[in-house]
Parts: sequence; C-alpha cells; structure tokens
Amino acid sequence: MIKVQALSDDFRWVAVNNYTDSDYSQLVNEEGVTDEMLGYATDRHERGRLEYDSKSSITTIIFDVVTSNSEEGTYTAQVSFMLVDHTLLTFTTDNTAFVEDMFADVVDADWEKVGHPFDYIFDVLYKLSRQYFSAINKINKERQNIQLKMRKKIERSVIIQLMELETTLVYFLTSLKSNNDLLQSLKRFAPIKFSTSQKERLDDIIVEAQQGLEMANIASDIIGRVSNAYSNILDNSLNNTMWLLTVFSIVLTVPNIVFGFFGQNVDLPFMKNPFGWEITIAITFVLCVLIIWLLRRNSFRK
Repeated sequence: MIKVQALSDDFRWVAVNNYTDSDYSQLVNEEGVTDEMLGYATDRHERGRLEYDSKSSITTIIFDVVTSNSEEGTYTAQVSFMLVDHTLLTFTTDNTAFVEDMFADVVDADWEKVGHPFDYIFDVLYKLSRQYFSAINKINKERQNIQLKMRKKIERSVIIQLMELETTLVYFLTSLKSNNDLLQSLKRFAPIKFSTSQKERLDDIIVEAQQGLEMANIASDIIGRVSNAYSNILDNSLNNTMWLLTVFSIVLTVPNIVFGFFGQNVDLPFMKNPFGWEITIAITFVLCVLIIWLLRRNSFRK
C-alpha cells in the first residue's frame, strides 16, 4: 500500500507498506526509483547499510529496528528510507509499521520547522536506536528472574530459556553492529552536505547506537557466563549421581559373588553349621565394608 503526503512546499513523503509487485509501476515510473535501489529497499534479508546511486542521485538508508510478534517473539527487522530528488520514501511491513506511525508523529510535530527530510530521518533514527535500550533491559530482567528460580531448583528447561535470550541478543548484536557501520558511513557521506544541527543530531544517534551495542555485549556476556555456570552445576550433579550408582554397583556385586559361591551343589564350608546362613551374611557384610573402605582410601571419587 502506498500513501503520499506533503512534507513541505519542496518535499513529499511516499510511505510504502508491504510492498507488492503491483506497486512497482508507480514507484519506478512516477517516483523515479531504480530497480537496483528498489531491490535493496524491499529485501527483507538486507542488513543495515547505506547505498548511493550516483547516476540517479538516489540515497537509500537501511536500518535495523527492534520488533516483535506473538509467534517469533522479539527480534530485529529492517526498514528503509530513500531520497529521490525531492521525494522521501519509507518502506515498512506489518511488523515494522510502527516506524511509519513514528515518522508521521515527527512530521506532525515539526511541520513548520522542516528544512530537509534528513531532519525527520534523524529524529526517527534516534528514537529507533533508543528502543534497543528497553529491549535489552527487558532481557536483563528476564535473566534475573531466571536466576532467582534457579536458586531454588535447577532445571534444564531454564537453561533453554537462557539460550533463547542469548539467541535474541545475537540478533541484537548483529543489527547494532550493522547500524553503527551505517551511521559511520552516513557521517562520511559526501553527496549531501549536512548542516551543523544535522551533524550534531547524527552524532547523538551514533552515541545511542554505540551505547546500545555496549549494553548488548555486556548482557550477552553475562547470560553466557550464567548459562555456563548452571550447565556446570547440572553436569556436576550428574557426575555425583553416576559416582553413587557406580559405587552401589561395585558394592552390590559382592553379595552376588558370595551367595553364588555358597549356592553351588558341592560340599562347602558351613553347610552343616547351624549358623551357616548368619556366617554367610557376616562374610558378605565384611567384604562390602572392605570394598567401601578401599574405595575411600584410594579416593575413588576424585
């Protein structure tokens, strides 16, 4: 779906949501978008990047944002901003439609102050960069809740929850790194001369993006360490269980040997002794105690 809105006397905003093949003709023929740039802007697998076509003077900014849905949970997706002559185009999907709403709010707030579409873009990028903070803080809070549960009882299902949080952070780290590279490229972007206020705003965005990257790195490191620690605890518990079972199997082998020996159909000691059964039990008990003593003496648990 395509919506067109005037930003000022000089600029227009074309909002493209859920791009389809039927939108191709309008974007190429009426808005002057090239096939190459359209491919970059609508490719959902693109990472954050800056593209410039010198022939058509088209600038495309692809930015990774935090989004979520009920099926996939929290993850990242890309939105695109494209400048074609005096037209600004935004490309979003159902999962990133909030960016279009955010852009509209910025437009409504600064309708009379706009000097260039980059003023709008930078305001939106600043807000999108700060969204990573709340997402990472949410992950930290979930990790803390998991740790509280693990103090009472350690379960493998909780380890899986930590792994899921770690996977989400991997997506965040990848997106934040690509966004930082994009912003640094934008800072060195020669075709457009930014004003002093725009440069300052871009520096603010870079600071926020770098801070988000540092937060994600710290959160990922903590979750990785916590997950490894609890995995080691589970492994140690398993080792203790296996040690106990091994000791039992060794000790319980002795009665089988003794009773099997006295169960033979040949003349054996204590056959006619009225206390033969008790003597056999005593021999078994002494041998079991001897085996346990030998195991402890030789530090079998080590």
